[in-house]
Amino acid sequence: MSSDERPRGVLSAADRSYLRGETAFESDQSERNARARIRERVLAGLHDADLLADELSERDRELVFGKHVDDDPEAVRALIAALAFLYRGAADAGLDFGALLEEGVSRAEAERSVAAAVEFDVRREPLDADRLTRKLRRTGSLTLSELSYLRETDDVSLDRLLDRYATDVETDDADDDWVQAKMTSF
Repeated sequence: MSSDERPRGVLSAADRSYLRGETAFESDQSERNARARIRERVLAGLHDADLLADELSERDRELVFGKHVDDDPEAVRALIAALAFLYRGAADAGLDFGALLEEGVSRAEAERSVAAAVEFDVRREPLDADRLTRKLRRTGSLTLSELSYLRETDDVSLDRLLDRYATDVETDDADDDWVQAKMTSF
């Protein structure tokens, strides 16, 4: 389902259009007002997540994620994007995402009467076309983020790299939409 066909979520159709750069405002003040409304909705959405975690029935949550997310690659990418958004937001707020993740997982598992230990480690390396080309040559694989970086950079032709290094991935026809998800570990 395209973002124009989706019902209103945190963002309205007009908000989505604005963020994609498809909307021009008649005045700077109108644009500032739109940005302020989006910020208010994002914060309200975070507060709604607290309510959803506590009050949405287990059956409803299972139907959303088991029925609608499980078999939809776009929904899986949206879930990944939500985590990326929260990760960046935690950093913007000066919060330790690992500590937040540990608390969140512990909270979810406590509802199942289970104690959970979480290990979260982020190793950062600058994205550089030469380094990624060497990694591809050495390991034969790149993460989706690394491939995306190479696609956006003018330093190297992604088509040339794919022609030289791409290998066939054996999948069932039913799994074709999931090849992208299998190319990297989340």
